[in-house]
Amino acid sequence: MATAQAAPLTEPTLSVYEPHDVAISSTARYLTPDGTIRIGGAEHVNYIVERFNSELQKSHPHWRFQVESKGTTSAVPLLTHGVTLFGAMGRAINPLETSAYRKIVGVAPLEIRIAYTSDDTSQHLATSLAVYVNRANPLASLSAEQVAQILSVGNPEGDFSRWGQLGLTGVWQERAIHPYGTPEFTGFGTYMQATHLHDRPLAQNYEAYGNTEEILKRLADDPAGLGVAAIGLENEEIKQLAIFNPNDHSLATGTPAEVTAALYPYGRYLYFYLRREPGQTIDPLVKEYMRFVLSRQGQQIIASQPKGYFPLTAKDAQAELAKLDEVAAP
Repeated sequence: MATAQAAPLTEPTLSVYEPHDVAISSTARYLTPDGTIRIGGAEHVNYIVERFNSELQKSHPHWRFQVESKGTTSAVPLLTHGVTLFGAMGRAINPLETSAYRKIVGVAPLEIRIAYTSDDTSQHLATSLAVYVNRANPLASLSAEQVAQILSVGNPEGDFSRWGQLGLTGVWQERAIHPYGTPEFTGFGTYMQATHLHDRPLAQNYEAYGNTEEILKRLADDPAGLGVAAIGLENEEIKQLAIFNPNDHSLATGTPAEVTAALYPYGRYLYFYLRREPGQTIDPLVKEYMRFVLSRQGQQIIASQPKGYFPLTAKDAQAELAKLDEVAAP
């Protein structure tokens, strides 16, 4: 089942960006010596960030930007020391990063979701995930709960270790399930632990590989395997399973419409993390920047990237905008 489709259009009820005058502090550490605003973090956001910058310079002609993208893992260290306006990340911050930031700054950074992840891997963007099996496997769908019961142990409703427990018969009934995925503390691994596995131990026979390509290659050679990896990579040897919702008996495969409507459990977000300090709101300049990103104009830029990220719904964008006025705990 091919999942790559055009990104959904932006909703007309998204707020319209109206520029505000903002004074830039000359002591801000995200400024270069000549007053240019540095932006760092994940490199896969460059397409949209460069267009955000260009549009913002039309209403703020004195603003100048320097994009220094060195990867998602660079975002939190840069933000911790205040040398980037925001930290762009293709995944949520993990507990180790939060702890390190909090130890130096005093509170956690502010998390802003700016888009839904892509369903296309050709540009090395952050993507939604999918559940794959070998084409020899007769199974067509699983629920997210069943996937968790395969990947982890200690589930309240029991664990699955044989395909017969999922309704397969004949030679499949006693065949052991071989689960595959990324290591526990990778971006995908941390997401799965926090969102779906409830930090339970992984199955004893879980095999971890460093990237999607290795996982899918292993699945192609293993009829009894099941793996979680980047979406949109079904081929002649492996197939993507639809995800069954036991509440309404619907099936989801991670289409743009399903991801933006929160109907697909493995849809994820693209994040910008903002620096804040105890008892303070965020810097006025980064707040103005985020107001644009979360506006109709900003979300239209996100929607304009071919095979790119999906724009937020108006409801989700409004929830993120509300965070910009929060005062950090003292």
